[in-house]
Amino acid sequence: QLTDWDWDFLHDKGTALQSAMTVQKVVATAVLVALVSLILNNAAAFTPNWVYQTLEDGRRRSVGLWRSCWLDRARGGPSPGARPGQADVRDCEALGWGSEAAGFQESRGTVKLQFDMMRACNLVATAALAAGQLTFVLGLTGLPLMSPDSQCWEEAMAAAFQLASFVLVIGLVTFYRIGPYTSLSWSCYLNIGACLLATLAAAMLIWN
Repeated sequence: QLTDWDWDFLHDKGTALQSAMTVQKVVATAVLVALVSLILNNAAAFTPNWVYQTLEDGRRRSVGLWRSCWLDRARGGPSPGARPGQADVRDCEALGWGSEAAGFQESRGTVKLQFDMMRACNLVATAALAAGQLTFVLGLTGLPLMSPDSQCWEEAMAAAFQLASFVLVIGLVTFYRIGPYTSLSWSCYLNIGACLLATLAAAMLIWN
């Protein structure tokens, strides 16, 4: 027959087990949110729809971090490397560090800095979010320093997700001054969503 002490012991064990399961659910949810942030961040990086620009000769194009495409294909001309007489299906060109991506009546130095800053922040955020995911997976393997019972495990993930959020904010703030003939497009807003989700993931782990 169980005594009152035995019942209290079982109740405490059950409460502790329920609390541990709640903590694990919060951690798993935060990691899932960060994974969505990672996907959105990469989707925004590799789509050529960061801003819409109008050039001096009236042509319009969409510019991304690593690629730009003409919106007026008839006036855009073939992309570099296209063979004579060969139609370019997408009429796009690759961009890189220091690319001239300025639109009409805009400072080329400012626009170059904006895109270079955003490229760097995007890469750092991708690395930080991936590091957080890797930390979660390593914790499931039962490593001593990264076990789910260790506080360092959650702190490492929270730090990684917070770093991703911080650098994305820095990159996005550089676009607060865009030229009169440039407008933000959906890839930029996609990256804002990635930033907010990274912030949410870090906040969940810190609150937990």
